[in-house]
Amino acid sequence: MTLLQTRVDEKTARNFVRAAKARGHTPYSLLQALVKDAAAQPKQRTWKKHFEWLDSLGMKPVPYGIVARQREEDGER
Repeated sequence: MTLLQTRVDEKTARNFVRAAKARGHTPYSLLQALVKDAAAQPKQRTWKKHFEWLDSLGMKPVPYGIVARQREEDGER
């Protein structure tokens, strides 16, 4: 099957058509959206944004020495 002048195997083409349909697109409109997003200039990453992203994950801090303690409990060195 040919998808925008690119030869792909049938399984990949079927999966792409299925993904496009699930997202409410035609294969070519989905490909157009993917190309447009890939060509867009990446957003500027700063340390402030990085730490805001880390805070948004809601991860709990790891207790100090947890790896050493777990290895002792398992009998490892």
